[in-house]
Amino acid sequence: MKIFNSLSKTIETFTPRNNKSITMYVCGITPYDTTHLGHAFTYVFFDVLLRYLKFKGFEVVYTQNVTDINDRDNDILARARQQNIPWQQLATFWTDKFLRDMQSLNWIKPTHYLKASENITSMIRIIREIVAKKYGYTVNGSVYLDITKVKDFGKLSRLSQDEMLIKAKEFEEDIANPDKRNPLDITLWRAASSQLSLPARNTSRINAGGRVAATAVAFDATQQSSKKTNHIPSFSSPFGPGRPGWHIECSGMSIQTLGDQIDIHGGGQDLIYPHHESEIAQSESATGAIPFAKYWVHTGTVGYQGKKMSKSIGNLVLVSDLLKKYSPNAIRWVLLSHHYRSSWEFKEEELVIAEKKVNSLKFVRQPQGSSLEYSSFLDDDMNIPGVLVMLQKNPSKSVLEMLGFTL
Repeated sequence: MKIFNSLSKTIETFTPRNNKSITMYVCGITPYDTTHLGHAFTYVFFDVLLRYLKFKGFEVVYTQNVTDINDRDNDILARARQQNIPWQQLATFWTDKFLRDMQSLNWIKPTHYLKASENITSMIRIIREIVAKKYGYTVNGSVYLDITKVKDFGKLSRLSQDEMLIKAKEFEEDIANPDKRNPLDITLWRAASSQLSLPARNTSRINAGGRVAATAVAFDATQQSSKKTNHIPSFSSPFGPGRPGWHIECSGMSIQTLGDQIDIHGGGQDLIYPHHESEIAQSESATGAIPFAKYWVHTGTVGYQGKKMSKSIGNLVLVSDLLKKYSPNAIRWVLLSHHYRSSWEFKEEELVIAEKKVNSLKFVRQPQGSSLEYSSFLDDDMNIPGVLVMLQKNPSKSVLEMLGFTL
Protein backbone atom coordinates (compact mmCIF):
# COMPACT_ATOMS: atom_id res chain seq x y z
CA MET A 1 0.00 0.00 0.00
CA LYS A 2 1.29 3.45 -0.93
CA ILE A 3 0.05 6.80 0.32
CA PHE A 4 1.06 10.44 -0.04
CA ASN A 5 2.93 11.74 3.00
CA SER A 6 2.63 15.51 3.41
CA LEU A 7 5.81 15.49 5.50
CA SER A 8 8.03 14.16 2.70
CA LYS A 9 5.79 15.50 -0.10
CA THR A 10 6.04 12.11 -1.81
CA ILE A 11 3.99 8.94 -2.21
CA GLU A 12 5.53 6.40 0.15
CA THR A 13 5.10 2.72 0.83
CA PHE A 14 2.98 2.51 3.96
CA THR A 15 4.89 0.66 6.68
CA PRO A 16 3.27 0.95 10.12
CA ARG A 17 5.40 1.09 13.23
CA ASN A 18 3.81 -2.17 14.40
CA ASN A 19 3.10 -5.00 11.97
CA LYS A 20 -0.31 -5.77 13.49
CA SER A 21 -1.75 -2.48 14.75
CA ILE A 22 -2.03 1.11 13.53
CA THR A 23 -2.60 4.33 15.45
CA MET A 24 -4.46 7.17 13.71
CA TYR A 25 -5.42 10.65 14.85
CA VAL A 26 -7.66 12.99 12.83
CA CYS A 27 -8.44 16.57 13.83
CA GLY A 28 -12.15 17.02 14.51
CA ILE A 29 -14.67 19.84 14.42
CA THR A 30 -15.00 23.11 16.31
CA PRO A 31 -18.68 22.78 17.27
CA TYR A 32 -20.21 26.22 16.85
CA ASP A 33 -22.10 25.54 13.63
CA THR A 34 -23.47 22.77 11.46
CA THR A 35 -21.88 19.88 9.57
CA HIS A 36 -21.12 20.95 6.02
CA LEU A 37 -19.96 18.96 3.02
CA GLY A 38 -16.33 19.97 3.56
CA HIS A 39 -16.39 18.28 6.96
CA ALA A 40 -18.04 15.20 5.48
CA PHE A 41 -15.42 14.95 2.70
CA THR A 42 -12.63 14.69 5.25
CA TYR A 43 -14.33 12.37 7.74
CA VAL A 44 -15.87 10.03 5.16
CA PHE A 45 -12.44 9.60 3.56
CA PHE A 46 -10.80 8.70 6.86
CA ASP A 47 -13.75 6.41 7.56
CA VAL A 48 -12.90 4.50 4.37
CA LEU A 49 -9.19 4.49 5.21
CA LEU A 50 -10.10 3.00 8.61
CA ARG A 51 -12.28 0.36 6.95
CA TYR A 52 -9.62 -0.53 4.41
CA LEU A 53 -6.87 -0.89 6.99
CA LYS A 54 -9.14 -3.23 8.95
CA PHE A 55 -9.93 -5.09 5.72
CA LYS A 56 -6.19 -5.63 5.30
CA GLY A 57 -6.07 -7.24 8.74
CA PHE A 58 -4.80 -4.41 10.94
CA GLU A 59 -6.16 -3.47 14.32
CA VAL A 60 -6.68 0.31 14.22
CA VAL A 61 -6.88 2.59 17.25
CA TYR A 62 -8.41 5.83 16.00
CA THR A 63 -8.72 9.08 17.96
CA GLN A 64 -10.66 12.16 16.90
CA ASN A 65 -11.14 15.30 18.95
CA VAL A 66 -13.79 17.96 19.42
CA THR A 67 -12.35 21.47 19.79
CA ASP A 68 -15.05 22.70 22.15
CA ILE A 69 -12.61 25.26 23.57
CA ASN A 70 -9.53 27.03 22.27
CA ASP A 71 -7.46 30.14 22.86
CA ARG A 72 -9.17 32.12 20.10
CA ASP A 73 -12.27 34.15 20.90
CA ASN A 74 -13.81 34.68 17.50
CA ASP A 75 -15.63 31.38 16.98
CA ILE A 76 -17.48 29.24 19.51
CA LEU A 77 -17.10 31.87 22.26
CA ALA A 78 -18.38 34.68 20.06
CA ARG A 79 -21.34 32.55 18.99
CA ALA A 80 -22.16 31.69 22.60
CA ARG A 81 -22.11 35.38 23.47
CA GLN A 82 -24.33 36.28 20.50
CA GLN A 83 -26.92 33.73 21.62
CA ASN A 84 -26.34 34.39 25.33
CA ILE A 85 -25.93 30.73 26.22
CA PRO A 86 -23.12 28.88 28.03
CA TRP A 87 -20.32 27.78 25.70
CA GLN A 88 -20.69 24.17 26.96
CA GLN A 89 -24.35 24.09 25.92
CA LEU A 90 -23.58 25.42 22.45
CA ALA A 91 -20.71 22.97 21.97
CA THR A 92 -22.80 19.97 23.05
CA PHE A 93 -25.67 20.93 20.75
CA TRP A 94 -23.50 21.13 17.63
CA THR A 95 -21.37 18.11 18.53
CA ASP A 96 -24.50 15.99 18.86
CA LYS A 97 -25.76 17.28 15.51
CA PHE A 98 -22.45 16.48 13.84
CA LEU A 99 -22.56 12.93 15.19
CA ARG A 100 -26.12 12.42 13.94
CA ASP A 101 -25.20 13.71 10.47
CA MET A 102 -22.11 11.52 10.22
CA GLN A 103 -23.88 8.44 11.54
CA SER A 104 -26.49 8.99 8.84
CA LEU A 105 -23.62 8.62 6.36
CA ASN A 106 -22.71 5.27 7.96
CA TRP A 107 -19.60 6.71 9.60
CA ILE A 108 -17.83 4.52 12.15
CA LYS A 109 -17.26 6.42 15.37
CA PRO A 110 -13.56 6.54 16.32
CA THR A 111 -12.16 4.41 19.13
CA HIS A 112 -11.65 7.58 21.16
CA TYR A 113 -13.88 10.60 20.52
CA LEU A 114 -12.70 13.26 22.95
CA LYS A 115 -13.78 16.74 23.97
CA ALA A 116 -10.92 19.12 24.65
CA SER A 117 -12.70 20.50 27.72
CA GLU A 118 -12.67 17.05 29.34
CA ASN A 119 -8.97 16.39 28.76
CA ILE A 120 -7.22 19.46 30.17
CA THR A 121 -4.91 17.38 32.39
CA SER A 122 -3.22 15.78 29.37
CA MET A 123 -2.48 19.22 27.91
CA ILE A 124 -1.11 20.61 31.18
CA ARG A 125 1.22 17.61 31.45
CA ILE A 126 2.74 18.34 28.04
CA ILE A 127 3.01 22.10 28.68
CA ARG A 128 4.93 21.40 31.88
CA GLU A 129 7.33 19.15 29.97
CA ILE A 130 7.87 21.83 27.32
CA VAL A 131 8.65 24.46 29.96
CA ALA A 132 10.87 22.08 31.94
CA LYS A 133 12.92 21.36 28.82
CA LYS A 134 13.36 25.10 28.18
CA TYR A 135 11.33 25.17 24.97
CA GLY A 136 8.57 27.21 26.61
CA TYR A 137 8.31 30.40 28.64
CA THR A 138 5.69 32.02 30.86
CA VAL A 139 4.55 35.65 30.77
CA ASN A 140 1.67 37.07 32.85
CA GLY A 141 0.15 33.64 33.44
CA SER A 142 0.23 32.60 29.78
CA VAL A 143 2.66 30.04 28.38
CA TYR A 144 4.29 30.06 24.94
CA LEU A 145 6.56 27.76 22.94
CA ASP A 146 9.65 29.53 21.58
CA ILE A 147 9.83 28.40 17.95
CA THR A 148 13.45 29.56 17.62
CA LYS A 149 14.42 26.68 19.91
CA VAL A 150 12.75 24.11 17.63
CA LYS A 151 15.51 23.20 15.18
CA ASP A 152 13.33 22.07 12.29
CA PHE A 153 10.22 24.18 12.84
CA GLY A 154 8.41 24.42 9.51
CA LYS A 155 9.38 20.97 8.21
CA LEU A 156 5.77 20.04 7.42
CA SER A 157 4.54 23.23 5.75
CA ARG A 158 7.93 24.35 4.37
CA LEU A 159 6.74 27.95 4.56
CA SER A 160 8.96 30.95 5.15
CA GLN A 161 8.32 32.98 8.30
CA ASP A 162 6.71 35.70 6.20
CA GLU A 163 4.35 33.13 4.69
CA MET A 164 3.65 31.75 8.16
CA LEU A 165 2.69 35.21 9.40
CA ILE A 166 0.14 35.55 6.58
CA LYS A 167 -1.36 32.13 7.39
CA ALA A 168 -1.34 32.81 11.13
CA LYS A 169 -3.27 36.04 10.59
CA GLU A 170 -5.86 34.17 8.50
CA PHE A 171 -6.35 31.75 11.40
CA GLU A 172 -6.65 34.62 13.90
CA GLU A 173 -3.52 33.58 15.78
CA ASP A 174 -2.42 36.13 18.38
CA ILE A 175 0.57 37.34 16.37
CA ALA A 176 0.23 40.88 17.80
CA ASN A 177 0.49 39.61 21.38
CA PRO A 178 3.14 41.84 23.10
CA ASP A 179 3.98 39.06 25.57
CA LYS A 180 5.43 36.87 22.81
CA ARG A 181 9.14 36.90 22.04
CA ASN A 182 8.31 36.09 18.42
CA PRO A 183 4.91 36.70 16.76
CA LEU A 184 4.90 33.06 15.60
CA ASP A 185 5.54 31.57 19.05
CA ILE A 186 2.84 29.06 19.89
CA THR A 187 0.31 29.85 22.61
CA LEU A 188 0.22 26.82 24.90
CA TRP A 189 -1.85 28.30 27.73
CA ARG A 190 -3.80 31.53 27.70
CA ALA A 191 -4.31 33.26 31.03
CA ALA A 192 -7.88 34.08 32.00
CA SER A 193 -6.75 37.67 32.58
CA SER A 194 -5.64 38.10 28.94
CA GLN A 195 -8.99 37.77 27.18
CA LEU A 196 -9.38 39.62 23.91
CA SER A 197 -12.51 41.23 22.54
CA LEU A 198 -15.25 39.07 21.04
CA PRO A 199 -15.94 40.47 17.56
CA ALA A 200 -19.06 39.41 15.72
CA ARG A 201 -18.71 36.71 13.09
CA ASN A 202 -20.83 36.04 10.01
CA THR A 203 -23.73 33.94 11.29
CA SER A 204 -25.43 33.28 7.99
CA ARG A 205 -25.05 30.45 5.52
CA ILE A 206 -25.94 29.95 1.88
CA ASN A 207 -27.79 26.71 1.29
CA ALA A 208 -27.51 24.55 -1.80
CA GLY A 209 -30.31 26.48 -3.44
CA GLY A 210 -28.46 29.78 -3.06
CA ARG A 211 -30.71 31.09 -0.27
CA VAL A 212 -29.25 32.73 2.83
CA ALA A 213 -30.32 31.48 6.24
CA ALA A 214 -29.14 32.29 9.76
CA THR A 215 -27.32 29.36 11.33
CA ALA A 216 -28.23 30.63 14.77
CA VAL A 217 -31.85 29.80 14.02
CA ALA A 218 -30.97 26.12 14.01
CA PHE A 219 -30.29 26.36 17.74
CA ASP A 220 -33.55 26.33 19.66
CA ALA A 221 -34.22 29.92 20.73
CA THR A 222 -35.97 28.66 23.86
CA GLN A 223 -32.57 27.55 25.14
CA GLN A 224 -31.33 31.15 25.19
CA SER A 225 -31.48 33.24 28.33
CA SER A 226 -31.79 36.93 29.09
CA LYS A 227 -29.49 36.50 32.10
CA LYS A 228 -25.78 37.22 31.88
CA THR A 229 -24.00 33.99 30.96
CA ASN A 230 -20.35 32.97 31.24
CA HIS A 231 -19.08 32.67 27.68
CA ILE A 232 -15.37 32.34 28.51
CA PRO A 233 -14.10 28.98 29.79
CA SER A 234 -11.40 28.94 32.46
CA PHE A 235 -9.58 26.03 34.07
CA SER A 236 -7.13 25.83 36.95
CA SER A 237 -3.50 25.00 36.17
CA PRO A 238 0.01 25.36 37.64
CA PHE A 239 0.37 28.47 35.48
CA GLY A 240 -2.81 30.07 36.79
CA PRO A 241 -6.44 30.04 35.59
CA GLY A 242 -7.00 30.05 31.83
CA ARG A 243 -7.49 27.71 28.92
CA PRO A 244 -5.25 25.70 26.59
CA GLY A 245 -4.18 26.83 23.16
CA TRP A 246 -5.89 25.26 20.17
CA HIS A 247 -2.78 23.40 19.03
CA ILE A 248 -1.77 21.86 22.36
CA GLU A 249 -5.19 20.22 22.65
CA CYS A 250 -4.47 17.79 19.83
CA SER A 251 -0.96 17.05 21.09
CA GLY A 252 -2.42 16.26 24.50
CA MET A 253 -5.26 14.04 23.33
CA SER A 254 -3.15 12.22 20.76
CA ILE A 255 -0.33 11.39 23.19
CA GLN A 256 -2.81 10.47 25.93
CA THR A 257 -4.67 7.90 23.82
CA LEU A 258 -2.13 6.75 21.21
CA GLY A 259 1.31 7.28 22.73
CA ASP A 260 4.26 9.54 22.00
CA GLN A 261 4.39 8.48 18.33
CA ILE A 262 1.61 7.59 15.93
CA ASP A 263 1.35 6.09 12.46
CA ILE A 264 -1.12 8.42 10.75
CA HIS A 265 -2.14 11.98 11.51
CA GLY A 266 -4.93 13.33 9.33
CA GLY A 267 -6.98 16.41 8.66
CA GLY A 268 -7.74 19.01 6.03
CA GLN A 269 -4.95 20.59 3.98
CA ASP A 270 -5.80 23.97 5.45
CA LEU A 271 -4.60 22.76 8.87
CA ILE A 272 -1.00 22.07 7.79
CA TYR A 273 -0.03 25.51 9.06
CA PRO A 274 -0.42 26.63 11.77
CA HIS A 275 -2.16 23.72 13.46
CA HIS A 276 -0.25 20.62 12.41
CA GLU A 277 3.11 22.37 12.31
CA SER A 278 2.48 23.46 15.89
CA GLU A 279 1.48 19.95 16.94
CA ILE A 280 4.79 18.60 15.69
CA ALA A 281 6.80 21.27 17.50
CA GLN A 282 4.92 20.79 20.77
CA SER A 283 4.82 17.01 20.78
CA GLU A 284 8.41 16.42 19.76
CA SER A 285 9.69 19.09 22.15
CA ALA A 286 7.80 17.53 25.05
CA THR A 287 8.55 13.85 24.42
CA GLY A 288 11.77 13.86 22.41
CA ALA A 289 10.19 11.15 20.21
CA ILE A 290 10.73 11.93 16.52
CA PRO A 291 8.73 11.76 14.36
CA PHE A 292 5.56 12.55 16.26
CA ALA A 293 3.59 11.16 13.29
CA LYS A 294 5.13 8.92 10.64
CA TYR A 295 2.57 9.74 7.92
CA TRP A 296 0.72 13.03 7.53
CA VAL A 297 -2.39 12.55 5.37
CA HIS A 298 -4.38 15.59 4.26
CA THR A 299 -7.65 15.98 2.40
CA GLY A 300 -8.43 18.71 -0.12
CA THR A 301 -11.01 21.45 0.30
CA VAL A 302 -14.57 21.60 -0.99
CA GLY A 303 -15.77 24.79 -2.64
CA TYR A 304 -19.19 26.23 -3.33
CA GLN A 305 -20.14 29.22 -5.47
CA GLY A 306 -16.52 29.99 -6.26
CA LYS A 307 -15.08 29.94 -2.74
CA LYS A 308 -13.86 27.36 -0.26
CA MET A 309 -16.78 26.13 1.86
CA SER A 310 -16.29 27.75 5.25
CA LYS A 311 -18.26 28.52 8.37
CA SER A 312 -16.59 31.93 8.61
CA ILE A 313 -17.68 32.83 5.05
CA GLY A 314 -21.10 31.24 5.40
CA ASN A 315 -21.24 29.46 2.00
CA LEU A 316 -22.20 26.15 3.53
CA VAL A 317 -23.89 23.16 1.98
CA LEU A 318 -25.22 21.23 4.95
CA VAL A 319 -25.30 17.46 5.15
CA SER A 320 -28.60 17.62 7.04
CA ASP A 321 -30.18 19.61 4.17
CA LEU A 322 -28.90 17.19 1.54
CA LEU A 323 -30.22 14.20 3.48
CA LYS A 324 -33.74 15.58 3.04
CA LYS A 325 -33.45 15.12 -0.73
CA TYR A 326 -30.82 12.45 -1.33
CA SER A 327 -29.87 9.10 0.14
CA PRO A 328 -26.81 8.70 2.39
CA ASN A 329 -25.36 6.38 -0.26
CA ALA A 330 -25.62 9.09 -2.93
CA ILE A 331 -23.89 11.65 -0.71
CA ARG A 332 -21.15 9.16 0.18
CA TRP A 333 -20.74 8.31 -3.53
CA VAL A 334 -20.22 11.97 -4.47
CA LEU A 335 -17.71 12.50 -1.69
CA LEU A 336 -15.72 9.38 -2.61
CA SER A 337 -15.82 10.14 -6.34
CA HIS A 338 -13.27 12.89 -5.71
CA HIS A 339 -9.73 11.82 -4.80
CA TYR A 340 -9.04 12.65 -1.17
CA ARG A 341 -6.18 15.04 -2.02
CA SER A 342 -8.15 16.98 -4.62
CA SER A 343 -9.93 20.27 -4.03
CA TRP A 344 -13.24 20.47 -5.84
CA GLU A 345 -16.40 22.52 -6.29
CA PHE A 346 -19.74 21.06 -5.19
CA LYS A 347 -22.43 20.88 -7.88
CA GLU A 348 -25.81 19.48 -6.90
CA GLU A 349 -26.08 17.77 -10.28
CA GLU A 350 -23.49 15.27 -9.03
CA LEU A 351 -25.95 14.04 -6.41
CA VAL A 352 -28.70 13.50 -8.98
CA ILE A 353 -26.34 11.34 -11.05
CA ALA A 354 -24.98 9.55 -7.96
CA GLU A 355 -28.50 8.64 -6.83
CA LYS A 356 -29.06 6.80 -10.10
CA LYS A 357 -25.73 5.00 -9.80
CA VAL A 358 -26.27 3.76 -6.26
CA ASN A 359 -29.84 2.71 -7.09
CA SER A 360 -28.50 0.52 -9.88
CA LEU A 361 -26.22 -1.22 -7.36
CA LYS A 362 -28.85 -1.79 -4.67
CA PHE A 363 -29.57 -5.34 -5.61
CA VAL A 364 -26.01 -6.60 -5.84
CA ARG A 365 -25.86 -9.83 -3.90
CA GLN A 366 -22.77 -11.71 -5.04
CA PRO A 367 -19.20 -10.42 -5.20
CA GLN A 368 -17.98 -9.89 -8.75
CA GLY A 369 -14.51 -9.01 -9.82
CA SER A 370 -11.33 -9.89 -7.99
CA SER A 371 -10.66 -8.26 -4.62
CA LEU A 372 -7.06 -7.98 -5.83
CA GLU A 373 -8.23 -5.71 -8.64
CA TYR A 374 -10.04 -3.42 -6.20
CA SER A 375 -7.11 -3.46 -3.78
CA SER A 376 -4.72 -2.37 -6.53
CA PHE A 377 -6.66 0.91 -6.74
CA LEU A 378 -6.82 1.42 -2.98
CA ASP A 379 -3.17 0.54 -2.53
CA ASP A 380 -2.36 3.29 -5.03
CA ASP A 381 -2.74 6.31 -2.72
CA MET A 382 -6.35 5.38 -1.90
CA ASN A 383 -7.67 5.79 -5.45
CA ILE A 384 -11.31 5.40 -4.40
CA PRO A 385 -12.67 7.14 -7.55
CA GLY A 386 -11.02 4.36 -9.57
CA VAL A 387 -12.79 1.75 -7.45
CA LEU A 388 -16.16 3.46 -8.03
CA VAL A 389 -15.64 3.38 -11.79
CA MET A 390 -14.81 -0.32 -11.61
CA LEU A 391 -17.81 -1.05 -9.38
CA GLN A 392 -20.17 0.24 -12.06
CA LYS A 393 -18.73 -2.37 -14.44
CA ASN A 394 -18.24 -5.22 -11.96
CA PRO A 395 -20.40 -4.65 -8.86
CA SER A 396 -19.18 -6.25 -5.63
CA LYS A 397 -21.31 -6.31 -2.50
CA SER A 398 -18.29 -6.85 -0.24
CA VAL A 399 -16.38 -3.92 -1.75
CA LEU A 400 -19.39 -1.60 -1.57
CA GLU A 401 -19.80 -2.47 2.10
CA MET A 402 -16.07 -2.00 2.70
CA LEU A 403 -16.46 1.53 1.29
CA GLY A 404 -19.26 2.17 3.76
CA PHE A 405 -22.30 1.87 1.49
CA THR A 406 -25.40 0.26 2.92
CA LEU A 407 -27.21 -2.22 0.65
